[in-house]
Amino acid sequence: MTDGSEDGADEKKPTARLGVREIAKRVGVAPMTVSRVLSNPDMVSPETRAKVLQAIEQAGFVPNRLASSMRGNGRMIGTVVPPLINSGIAEQVQGMSDECHESGYSMLLAQGEFTQEAEEKAIRTLLGWRPVGMILQSFVQSETARALLTSSGAPVVEISEIKGRKPLDMVVGVSNFETAYAMTMHLAAKGYKRIGFVSTPVHGNDRLQQRRTGYNAALAELGFKNRGDMEVEVPITAQGGAEALVTLTSRHKDIDAIFFSSDTLAVGAVQECHRRGWAVPGRIAIAGYGDIDLAAQLFPPLTTVKVNRYEMGRRAVRQLLARLGGDTKVPTITSLGFEIVDRDSA
Repeated sequence: MTDGSEDGADEKKPTARLGVREIAKRVGVAPMTVSRVLSNPDMVSPETRAKVLQAIEQAGFVPNRLASSMRGNGRMIGTVVPPLINSGIAEQVQGMSDECHESGYSMLLAQGEFTQEAEEKAIRTLLGWRPVGMILQSFVQSETARALLTSSGAPVVEISEIKGRKPLDMVVGVSNFETAYAMTMHLAAKGYKRIGFVSTPVHGNDRLQQRRTGYNAALAELGFKNRGDMEVEVPITAQGGAEALVTLTSRHKDIDAIFFSSDTLAVGAVQECHRRGWAVPGRIAIAGYGDIDLAAQLFPPLTTVKVNRYEMGRRAVRQLLARLGGDTKVPTITSLGFEIVDRDSA
């Protein structure tokens, strides 16, 4: 009979989890030095930093980011974004992520709907991780959230829209009023007189509010009447765009152009025209917003507003890091350009 003490004698013992102290002992430095290499590498000499990083790599050490961030020593930037079904938002987030990675920072992302309650909840969650700065995908609506951000002391960049409200700290983006105004005037210059407008729900979304205002301002300047029934709100899907096309053409038999606040909506409208055998732009002209990859490949190619969302995301991170670096000349408002891309759909 085998002695119980011999059972499992050859079993491997679980590997002990290495910590900052163990790495420090291996290199022969203080634990604080290892922590600085992980959180503020510029504070450590290149020679010592290289030794610590080599020991970390050899040991397969993974630092406890939660602990460091809660001590306020993390290199983390927080961001609140709406649902990423919006390809433009996804491009912005990718630009932010790339700039953070190249600059040695991490990005902590929380998703929030366009409501004050969701916004406030997401901001509270992110601030609990003690980010060094915050980037928000729209102007902050909630006064409580604005107070939380101000009291945190972290610099804030609001991104996408530059008009309509005074920024909390810094803002990077475009004037959505001007982009929509320009597209509406472009369609009018091509001879269209009954121009509809389709967007996703504008409540709580400053970008869409400004686009709708820009569209209406252009109509007013042109002397075109809009009783409100030339506008439709739908979900941001291709099906939503198709349904909006049907709604507006049913209401107004003489409508000759529709400006969609998203290329995704416009693509759905073009597909619905094909299903109905309607020529684009012969029967009706279609214009979008965003210049997604599919826009140029669509048949016919889509007329749209081009905004460099990727660069917008990168620029927002650069502005934040410049402020963190002590640059006192970082502009409060940074406006990026846009382009009306004239293709065959209008």
